[in-house]
Amino acid sequence: MDQGKAVKDFEIPARPDILTEIQRLRSLPDVALNQFADLIARDVGLSAGVLKMVNSPLFGRSRQITDIHNAVALLGIHSITQLVASQKLRQSITGRACISLEKFWDTATQTAQTMLLLRNHLNLHRTCPADDAYSFGLFRDCGIPIMAIKYPDYRSVLMAANQNPDRVFTEVEEDHYPTNHAVIGYYVASSWNLPQTMTQLILRHHDPSFLDDRQVGRSQKDLYAISKLAANILSQVKQGSDDCEWPAVSIRVLDHLGLTEYDHDVLQADLSEELILRHGIC
Repeated sequence: MDQGKAVKDFEIPARPDILTEIQRLRSLPDVALNQFADLIARDVGLSAGVLKMVNSPLFGRSRQITDIHNAVALLGIHSITQLVASQKLRQSITGRACISLEKFWDTATQTAQTMLLLRNHLNLHRTCPADDAYSFGLFRDCGIPIMAIKYPDYRSVLMAANQNPDRVFTEVEEDHYPTNHAVIGYYVASSWNLPQTMTQLILRHHDPSFLDDRQVGRSQKDLYAISKLAANILSQVKQGSDDCEWPAVSIRVLDHLGLTEYDHDVLQADLSEELILRHGIC
């Protein structure tokens, strides 16, 4: 099946105007940082959302960022673009779906937050920029609500994929449809001009052999690994059981992160307590 042809039947959300304008500015010679900041500042809600995000303890900033001009100056255009895209994603995917979109986005946000916690606990600051971890946490499954809007029976397929740990998640989807949510998410991220490293990670985030691929860089592998660990910790906190993919990837993930089973158990206990007590996740 030609995945590109299959995706044409979907309502892929258009790239937000502000991202188009940011990317246009980035193509200009000698553009000043203030031009980016002025552009973002026009949208008061967006500016507030970005500042709330970067000032969260999870982002590990040593000092408070007081306005969007400071944020652009301190974080740089790459990071700010990622955060703007993350802010715009949720409001860009709308429609009548067979799943609760509010619950989906709550879970995606919790995954992004848990990835940031893991990044800090595992001291992955050098290879996992906070904005990349947060953006991947939100974008990686963004194809799910799009599939749920298009297919009325998609909820039952999601349940089947979650209840079948012996099969790759996306293969279960492809038993029923001409594509899968990772491909849809890839096309969203690509059309929004996210970095290629991010779009490829979204495309392959259900690939159990990803950590074995010698062509993949350390940063992508770290993001993949902590996303799997985050999903499993959240599953334990919210459902009292492992995430459906954890048995297939746990050995590779722990080996990649240099964790023993004991290390994992301690980390999971510590983060579960933090997620429940400090972030109200249960």
